[in-house]
Amino acid sequence: MYVPTFTYGKIPVELWEYSALFLVLFIVLIYSGRIKRNYIKAKPQYRFFLWGLWAKIIGAIIFSIIYTTYYSGGDSTGYYECALSFYKLLLESPTDFVTAYFGPGTPEIKSIFTPETGSPMGYMFFDEKTRMVMKLVLPFLVLGFGSFFLGTVLVSVFTYGALWRLYMMFTAYFPAFDRNLAIGVLFMPSVFFWGSGILKDSFTLAGTCYFVVATNDLLNKNGNRFLNWFILLLSGFIIVSIKPYILLILLPGTLVWYFYRKIRKIKNVFFRYIMVPFIYAIIASLSFLVLNGLGSKLGKFSPERALETAVITQQDLQQDYYEGSSFDIGKFDPTPQSIAGKFPVAVAAGLFRPFLWESKNIVMIFSGLENLFILGSTLYMLISIRRKVLFKLIADNPVILYSFLFSILFAFMIGLTTSNFGALVRFKIPLIPLYMASVMIILSHLRQFSIKSESRSLKTIR
Repeated sequence: MYVPTFTYGKIPVELWEYSALFLVLFIVLIYSGRIKRNYIKAKPQYRFFLWGLWAKIIGAIIFSIIYTTYYSGGDSTGYYECALSFYKLLLESPTDFVTAYFGPGTPEIKSIFTPETGSPMGYMFFDEKTRMVMKLVLPFLVLGFGSFFLGTVLVSVFTYGALWRLYMMFTAYFPAFDRNLAIGVLFMPSVFFWGSGILKDSFTLAGTCYFVVATNDLLNKNGNRFLNWFILLLSGFIIVSIKPYILLILLPGTLVWYFYRKIRKIKNVFFRYIMVPFIYAIIASLSFLVLNGLGSKLGKFSPERALETAVITQQDLQQDYYEGSSFDIGKFDPTPQSIAGKFPVAVAAGLFRPFLWESKNIVMIFSGLENLFILGSTLYMLISIRRKVLFKLIADNPVILYSFLFSILFAFMIGLTTSNFGALVRFKIPLIPLYMASVMIILSHLRQFSIKSESRSLKTIR
């Protein structure tokens, strides 16, 4: 029997996939609606639950269409085709599948695949990080019967759980600001677009969110301690296996969060300030020891190679093959002093670029508009609130301190070591929900303060 197919780029889409997609969306709607009804009375934040979920799903569908038409394929379709070979091998020979799935990326293991299953692309299969992405994608292809579009939608639903947990963490601290926090965490376009596809970035975004939430739950003794440790270690493993450099920022920030909470409990102000240098020396030492131990996993971002990587990347910006999509923060040497001098411009690049006038295609234009919103919110925050009040708000809330510390240092790293705008808009998505949540909290504090001031003024007039 002939089954008509429609081809988007490299990926053929059969008619049954459309029916299956509607069925999946119907099931998700029923199940997520039940979750909302069960929790919304006790937690009003759940009024945003469905809105955030559908933003993520719509982002996944748009991502799939754009990636297979506008880009005519790419790393997303590459991961899909490689994972599809594992899926076909599972159907053909479960025993061989177990060997291939849990075995190393060697030519011998690769030879297990047959012409019927197709063989994963060598440059992806032999690389540990890209092979991990294939393994993570596979369960979603199994649930989606090998469909690229169904698999992408299921990835978006799974990763939404991580974003929602992060949102609920922030609203537990600041329940009155749930609307603004929803904007900062759930509804930023880059997050629900680039964080919903079959890409490394979707899984590292989810891993980062779960890592932060598990850290918070362990520090506050929320929930099951064993489960929180499991989530922390699993999310850390996923991050290290795909983009280990994210741990370069997460680990020191987590230690700062832990020790800062301890320092704030010291009642003697003099003793508190005496302890601060020693605590941060311990943080620096522990961070270096752990990261140095992970040197082989961190690769070019290991402590001894990070400066050299930054300089090589900067020199690569001068090459012609970027065709105008690169950005240049200026020359620097592989020394701490020279790289520290690039801190402001690298942070600005990581947080706010590409600017709108630097956007050269439709996808970058949307990124430029989003960055304009981020920049505008940041400037409004800095202009509208006194520096002393801003520092006090950050100092009084360890979760805001942690979020800003992670965001600024992460922006510095990617601004220093990323070579073009196309990569930058994807690499920066782990920092966006944390950074924008912190900005939204401070802006909400400012608005709340203005309302109270106006109320006092009206009472005085009366």
